[in-house]
Amino acid sequence: VFWRWRNVYVDVVLNQMKENGKDENYGWKKDIANNWDEIVRVLYTIEALPRQTKNPSTKKTFDRFIARVKLAENEYVTLGNYEDTAEDALGCYDINAQCYIDPSNDTSAIYRKANCLSIDTLAELMAKIVNVTWDNKVLRQISESSDSGLNPDLPSYMWMKSLLEDDGMVDVFRHFYPTAEARFTCWHQMKNMRYSNAGGRIDFTLVDKALLTHVELNNNALLRCGRSNPHDNPLGEEAALLAATASGLFVPGTFAGGGIADATKRALDTQFAGKAHSGMIYTPPSYSDHIAISLLMKTSFRVECAGNGELSLGGDASTRKAQPHKKQRSVASFFSAAGSKSSSTSSGSVSSSLSSSCSGGKRTIISQDINNNKPSKKKSIHSYFGESKGKSTKESAGNPNSTKFASSNKKSHTARNSVLKHFGKK
Repeated sequence: VFWRWRNVYVDVVLNQMKENGKDENYGWKKDIANNWDEIVRVLYTIEALPRQTKNPSTKKTFDRFIARVKLAENEYVTLGNYEDTAEDALGCYDINAQCYIDPSNDTSAIYRKANCLSIDTLAELMAKIVNVTWDNKVLRQISESSDSGLNPDLPSYMWMKSLLEDDGMVDVFRHFYPTAEARFTCWHQMKNMRYSNAGGRIDFTLVDKALLTHVELNNNALLRCGRSNPHDNPLGEEAALLAATASGLFVPGTFAGGGIADATKRALDTQFAGKAHSGMIYTPPSYSDHIAISLLMKTSFRVECAGNGELSLGGDASTRKAQPHKKQRSVASFFSAAGSKSSSTSSGSVSSSLSSSCSGGKRTIISQDINNNKPSKKKSIHSYFGESKGKSTKESAGNPNSTKFASSNKKSHTARNSVLKHFGKK
C-alpha cells in the first residue's frame, strides 16, 4: 500500500512515551503525546457539510460532503476533500473502534482498533488542529518505523495471511521481488492517483509451494519500468512511477469532467513491452483502474504435472465453485440477446439470433435469414462497433433483408479508447 496510507496506533505510541519519554529519537511521538488530548477534544465536534455541485457534462446537480471541526468559538477548519457521501467524508477521522459481525459465528469482531489512523490523516490532524507540521522526512521516518504498517485486524488481511501461512501458498510477485517498492495494481481513477503512484497492490498470483519450482525464474531486469531501456534501480519508487504512467505517456483526466484522457497508440503499445515474465502488465487507465498481473510457468510444468502434456481441472462442486469466471456470459451472448429481441418485433424480416458452437473450443457466430432459412455470411466483430464493410449505403438501404447497417462513405468512427483502436491502422 502507498506508504502514507500505513496505519499508526496512537495508543501504542502513548504507552511508549510513558516508558521512554526522554529518548531523543521519539520526536514525532512526543508531538503526539503532547497534543493528542486536544485533537480528541476537537474531533468530537466533527460534522459533514454538504455543498451542491454540478456535473459539467450532464448538467445535473448533486451534493458532495466535506468534514469540518470546531477549533474555538467561531473558528472552524475543514478536513480532507469533498466526498460523495457524508459517511465517506467522516470515515477516516473516526477514532472509535470499528466492528463487524463475523458470519462464521455471528459475533462482533473488531476490524480497526480505537485511535488507529493513517499517516496521512494523522499528519493532517496535527497540522490543522494543533499547528504541528511534519515535513516529508519525518513522515518517511514514521512509515519506516515498526510503529506503522498494515491493519492486521482487517478480515481481508487475516484471510490472505491464512492462505500464505496455513495453506502453504506463495505470493509469486513478493517471492521474486521481495524489496520492490511502490509496485501497485490499483489506483483511484476519479482522483488521478495513478499519476502520482498512490495506490495499492490488491491483485495477486498465488501458487502452491509444491508448484513453485515450475515457475520460470525471474530477475529484476524483467520488472517493467515504463521504458525500453533498463532502469538503474528497477526496484525503486521512481521505476514504479514510470511504469504506472508509461513514462508520462498516460495523461491524467481533468477535474472539469470529460472522463479519462485519450491515450496515443504509442502509449497503448507500452503494455506489450518487455519479455514474458511473472509480474505486472501495465495496461492503460482507460481499460480499468486495475492493471493485469502475469505468471510464467516453465515448459516442464505441463509435462511433469500432466504426463500427457495437457492439464485439466476436476468437475467436482468445489472446483466449479472456485471458477466463477466460467459463469460470465460471452461477447456473442450479448449480441444474441439483442438480436432475438429485434427479430421478435419485426416479423418476416431478418433473424439476428446468434448461435454459438463450441467445436474445438472456438465460438462461431451465425446470422440466419428467416425467409430463405440460410445462414448468411459471418460478420466481423468490427461490424458490431460501427465498422460495416461490403455494401454501399444505396444497396444496403434498398435491401430489406440486409443484415448490415447502412453506412455512409465517411470513415467510420471507433469509440475513444476502444480496444479496437489498438488493432487499427497505424
